[in-house]
Amino acid sequence: MAKKTTRTLPANDTTITTTITPHRSPIDLRIHGADIFLSGHFHRWQATTVTGKDLDELCVRMAVDVTSPDHLTINPTEKDLFSFRSATLLQVQSNLYLARGQLITSAGARPFEMVLETPEGHSAFCSLAFIARKDELGIGWKELVTRDAGAGGIDAERLLDPRSGVRDPQLAAA
Repeated sequence: MAKKTTRTLPANDTTITTTITPHRSPIDLRIHGADIFLSGHFHRWQATTVTGKDLDELCVRMAVDVTSPDHLTINPTEKDLFSFRSATLLQVQSNLYLARGQLITSAGARPFEMVLETPEGHSAFCSLAFIARKDELGIGWKELVTRDAGAGGIDAERLLDPRSGVRDPQLAAA
């Protein structure tokens, strides 16, 4: 049996400080198909990344608030983290699509594909998943891999990692 370890952080610990940067580089999406129309610059996103076969390959799963072209001001000099334009959209399963098109980053434009997942029912979120190499993402690589963008995006209100609030319940001894 595997040994279970738990790390508990008190919710009211004032010694823990985190700087919040409420702004991230926007992503520009143009994904169109029979059932999907996703188009705009989206500022609120959070990504989970894992290195792939080598340290230059990155597996990205990104949650995007598709209502985020909201009160945020678009700065015309601001660079997009990346831009993706679909040429074809293939439904793989219910709410799961494979988008093939073009990825545009600071490193240039190239053919690219990503998976788009939409939740059941009405939701403000969608999920993107893709694999990219460091040379494909250009300067966006650093923002995806590091926490330079802070905890901004979807969960900008939180000062701590959301996992810090998950604790094992205290059981009373009889």
